[in-house]
Amino acid sequence: MPGSHGALCTNSFYPETELNITEIQEYEKQILIRMKSISKDCRCPKCGCITDKYHGTYIRKVQDLPILGKRAQLEICSHEYECINDGCEVTTFAETFDGFLNTYSRMTERCADFICTLAMESSCEGCARICKALGIKISGDTVIRLLLRKYEVLPGSEVGDVIGVDDFAYKKRHTYGTIIVNEENHEPIALLDGRNGDTLRDWLRNNKHIKVVTRDRASAYAKVISEELPDAMQVADRFHLHQNLLEAIKKALNHEVPATVNIPHAEQSAVIEETCKKIESDVDNSSVFSEKRYKMICQIQEFLSEGCSYREIAKRMGIGRNTIAKYREGDPKKLSMYGIRQSKLDIFYDYTIQCLDSKWSKSKTIKEIYAKGYTGSKSNAFEYLCKIEQKENKYFEVQPYIRTMTEGLKYRTGSIGKEKDYITREGLFRYMWMDTELTVAHKNYIYAQYPAVWEFHCCIKEFRNIFKKRNVPLLYLFIEKYCKSTIKAVKSFAEGLKRDIVAVENAVAYDYSNGFVEGSNSRLKMIKRTMYGRCRKQLLEAKLRYVGKFKNG
Repeated sequence: MPGSHGALCTNSFYPETELNITEIQEYEKQILIRMKSISKDCRCPKCGCITDKYHGTYIRKVQDLPILGKRAQLEICSHEYECINDGCEVTTFAETFDGFLNTYSRMTERCADFICTLAMESSCEGCARICKALGIKISGDTVIRLLLRKYEVLPGSEVGDVIGVDDFAYKKRHTYGTIIVNEENHEPIALLDGRNGDTLRDWLRNNKHIKVVTRDRASAYAKVISEELPDAMQVADRFHLHQNLLEAIKKALNHEVPATVNIPHAEQSAVIEETCKKIESDVDNSSVFSEKRYKMICQIQEFLSEGCSYREIAKRMGIGRNTIAKYREGDPKKLSMYGIRQSKLDIFYDYTIQCLDSKWSKSKTIKEIYAKGYTGSKSNAFEYLCKIEQKENKYFEVQPYIRTMTEGLKYRTGSIGKEKDYITREGLFRYMWMDTELTVAHKNYIYAQYPAVWEFHCCIKEFRNIFKKRNVPLLYLFIEKYCKSTIKAVKSFAEGLKRDIVAVENAVAYDYSNGFVEGSNSRLKMIKRTMYGRCRKQLLEAKLRYVGKFKNG
């Protein structure tokens, strides 16, 4: 049944300067639109010469996006032209409608873009099934070819001065690859085979302009970057540094502490208290840190006055050149002092003391502080209350926590009405890593029976303090201290920092991180999972690049 011409025709549907609609027919499952070319000339796709010499006409049948839930079929009477350039290899060619319909294409460009967008969020076979339900005839293999063709015409990603490198798995524990991402726009630049650094070496040889490379702790990447880009700054990712510490603490905890620690209720002897005080006094190194930094600054300025270069000083003292530049001028006493900042919570200090004397819990105190106008984070408030406990030598009440059966089995912190309290190894780790609450009696008993737990706790706090204060000298003191540790896992972690000291030092001193690479890597993994194993390198790179292009506009 013929439809209304004017009901469907608008300038945005087709290039009105090149095509005219001659007829529209509507059927039960299809809308047929007949169109005719009105072009007078065309550009040769080979030599670029413009010709107006007709050769003939032919009917092109192409698909478009569905209209009103019905399949849209276009029949275009297009022209063929002869190339007037005698030196051209092409004699005849069909006209193209750039932006609407390209050479040899059996669907409009907007239809192809829709299919590619749909294929990004699903598998190619799944995309084909959805398209079939919408009225678009296409197979999974055609979707793959379409994605690859779209990828080939995309402009190459620009390689900036700052890049990030990470590995990923084509098939876990079997086949791996390397992803390179541009820090400026967070777009993937390249996917390389393997993660041993060989392919990365070849790629870096063609990009000698790179100034900064962020990475994880992979030694293969570090070695290759140092060899190919000796002047580039390497930055270790802060997340991976803390993850390495977490793994080291968990490994050491498994060797030093049993799965369940039994704590007698009446265990409050003087011996335990004396042991805890001794441990605490041994670990309090704040004054030592300041004194060591003062000596280091004096030594740096003395070497500079003698005319030594940054390179020579760094080699003699075992520190980075950025550290030397930081302390080259100024009073050593002032430079060695820690900064003192006023907290938003200082105005609530007196009220906090009242809550402490009233035997309130920390959670209740924080709620009341928020009610009185505090606008900061809950974690800062919790840390502030912990400092008050240390200063006043008093402790907030531990709020009773009602646990479910499943949770209580995993994280048993006590048993009411029994002779002993319990804390699991996992619960102990949560206390050290996430500052969950424990009673003073439990802490004292654990530190006395398992002195390594106190060392773990101090190790975590000191390492976090390095990044919190952006203090490079604290990093060297941390490494020096824990390289002498008797606990193998902690010692190994400190020695690993020492081997990669330049990249770790840059992680402390600068804001660069590998977060943008991890984001692209997560996106890559999502795409790989939706592809159901059909994830050869070319197709995976095409989907990843096309996703980035789509998301960035």
